[in-house]
Amino acid sequence: MYIELIGKLIQGHNWAKIQKPCPEKEIKKAEKYVGFAFPEELKDLLRETNGDHWFLLSAEEMVDQVRRNREILADYLEPDEFQEKVNRFVYFASNGCGDYYGYRVLANGRTDDTAIYIWEHELFEIREVAKDIPELITKYYNGEI
Repeated sequence: MYIELIGKLIQGHNWAKIQKPCPEKEIKKAEKYVGFAFPEELKDLLRETNGDHWFLLSAEEMVDQVRRNREILADYLEPDEFQEKVNRFVYFASNGCGDYYGYRVLANGRTDDTAIYIWEHELFEIREVAKDIPELITKYYNGEI
C-alpha cells in the first residue's frame, strides 16, 4: 500500500528513493530506544520501506533523531516542556529543515494513532497536520504541508 502511494507521488523526482523493508528486529530495537510502542500503521510502513531518503525516516534515523533531541534539547527546556514537546512523541518523518512529523504519546504511555503532528522547531509549536500516514505522505509530496 505505502510503496504504491509513495512511488506514485515521487514520480519524476530523483531525490526520494523507496528503501528495502525494515527488518522486524530493527523496528523492535527502535521502539525500545524511543521508549514507546509504534502504531501499527507506522510498523506497516517500515515493513514496506525503511524510509525514503528524503521525507520518511528509517528506523535508524528515528533512533538518531531521538538521541540528538534528548541530548541537546533537555538542556534548553524546562522538564515539563521537554516532556510535552520533545520526549512524548514518536517522530518518523522530517522536512529536512529541522521540523519533524510524528505521533503524540499520551501521559499514560500509549501512542495516540488518531492524528499526526508537526513539531515546528523555529516556533517550538506542535500542531496537527494529518489523520494518518497516507494523508501525511500525500500532503507532503503535493506541497500542502
